[in-house]
Amino acid sequence: MILGLSSSFSCASDQNGKILLVACTPGDDLIKSQLSIPNETKIDFIKWDLTFNNQNTFVLNIVYGESQPNTLGFKQGGQKKSYQGEYRISKDNSNEIYHLKSSSLQTEISMIKLNANVFHLLTPQKQLMVGNGGWSYTLNNKTHNKNIYPLPTLANSTAILSDTSLQIIYDGRTPCQDFAEENNLTVSQSCFKLKWKLILNRDPKTLQPTTYALKRTNSRETDIKGNWTIIKGLESNQNAIVLQLDPDKPNQTISLLVGDENVLFFLHKDKNLFVGNDNFSFTLNKRQNK
Repeated sequence: MILGLSSSFSCASDQNGKILLVACTPGDDLIKSQLSIPNETKIDFIKWDLTFNNQNTFVLNIVYGESQPNTLGFKQGGQKKSYQGEYRISKDNSNEIYHLKSSSLQTEISMIKLNANVFHLLTPQKQLMVGNGGWSYTLNNKTHNKNIYPLPTLANSTAILSDTSLQIIYDGRTPCQDFAEENNLTVSQSCFKLKWKLILNRDPKTLQPTTYALKRTNSRETDIKGNWTIIKGLESNQNAIVLQLDPDKPNQTISLLVGDENVLFFLHKDKNLFVGNDNFSFTLNKRQNK
């Protein structure tokens, strides 16, 4: 299923007249092409600093290159590029799609607004872009608030209901402190990221969810194991599809909003989307090769 865009448009601005988005994303061939970066350029990740102004203009500054081991930076400081242009907003049912155009961009860049604090880049076919075990294609509002927003309705989320895979693996890296505090994890004050590998199993006959195994930074010695289920509809959105790990243990339950079969977003206990920072987002990506 592809996101269907209508011809309706609207202006976009927050209370300060600007939206400031930050992130680190992968640097695969598609995004290099869109950002007019030579395909042969070796990129581990791209650091984004994107400002939407209330005059429907934007400024995008990026830094990219090979990662410097054991740091959050790049070898030799990385390479920098800057883009300026105009954006418009189209409607996909209840969702807003931001379209960025600039003479410096090879093609239009589009992203879906999941709520005021979380955006996600889209492919030209309007699918959620799929990241890897290091970085995702989610952008985060730098000046985000803690308001509770209704979960978005994502047309492709229902694909997971018809998935026949007996085992699915998702991985990624998220910020550390916010998740640890809410979920009573013991981590050091210096912890800035959590590494995740989530293995979901299905019954070979019924294809219903059964068990899961979770590898996480603060539990490297032993896997976290339990049961998982798929929840169809929540109070804030009857169309939302949510995965729950250990649904029978309220204090330990981890909930993930299904973007589609490839992308999952972490939810707070109140079912609000977690908001990442300029280094990591609260997103897991389906491993393409097990």
